[in-house]
Amino acid sequence: MLVIMVIVSTITFFISYSLPGDPVSLWVGDHPTKEQLAVAKKNLGFDKPIHEQYVSFVSSALTLDLGVSLRTRQPVLAEISQRLSATFELVFISMFIALLLGFFVGLHSAIRSDTVYDKVTRGIGYIGLSFPMFWLGMILQLVFFGVLKWFPLQGRHSGFDVLDINYTGLFLLDSLFSGHIDLFFDGIAHIFLPALTMAFGVFGLIFRTTRSAALEVIEEPFFKTYLAYGLEPQRVIQYSAYKNTLIPVTTVSGLSFGLMLGGTFLVESIFDWPGLGQFSVLSILTNDFPAIMGVTLFYTTTYIFINLLIDILYSLIDSRIRSGHG
Repeated sequence: MLVIMVIVSTITFFISYSLPGDPVSLWVGDHPTKEQLAVAKKNLGFDKPIHEQYVSFVSSALTLDLGVSLRTRQPVLAEISQRLSATFELVFISMFIALLLGFFVGLHSAIRSDTVYDKVTRGIGYIGLSFPMFWLGMILQLVFFGVLKWFPLQGRHSGFDVLDINYTGLFLLDSLFSGHIDLFFDGIAHIFLPALTMAFGVFGLIFRTTRSAALEVIEEPFFKTYLAYGLEPQRVIQYSAYKNTLIPVTTVSGLSFGLMLGGTFLVESIFDWPGLGQFSVLSILTNDFPAIMGVTLFYTTTYIFINLLIDILYSLIDSRIRSGHG
């Protein structure tokens, strides 16, 4: 984990350093004098050689000091903390939709292999894998906002004053448990389109993995033995076979989580969602060097941690892994 973080941070640092543009200009504002530029460059540490800047960055990062955003002039760690809840809420709901639909539809598709249902669901899965997220998001906006007027175009809510319910930062959770049902349904309406956009592509990946794993299980001797005793395929899947599909589905879910984190860059920009993805895009466009590095480190840490949890889940799902057999 540490090696991966060092490699990613190093590559990102030197790529960000070589980007065109002067990040100091973003700090001093429009029409600065040469003296102002020189002072700002010294204060920000950009006058030092690149290897010294890298050592300084690593030393600060080890103490959780990610610097100050040149665009917002706020600590990068504070900016990440402020926007994390919005991104987490969006990714969690998207992942929940994709897992719920992909897993159960994949199981039923395997049971009804080569039927009309199977062919239709496979087609939908391929479409989900083929559609770029940003294109799908814009199409959903055109259809559900522009034509049908069913869902709002962008934002996290309709501009309500939510300071009195901001306990966890998760808008849906806070509005529900504070009794503001109108805010809860308003949040559901706003999150529906961006969550559906992100879930649709991942649905295809989870669906195909579940279906393939279930088909392999159906060919196993124990499955055929249960069928020979007169049990329905659905009951065999329900009581035993579905557990054998959890390992590959868990693996692909971890990879899908990383895919969704990357997808937030475009989806949050399209739907004006106030999360880390939108903050990252604006930071890249303005060459906000500290913000780019901070967000990259955060995404890397999150992705590594998710994969660590998945490795731990393997032993909980399959006792053979825990005992060293199989």
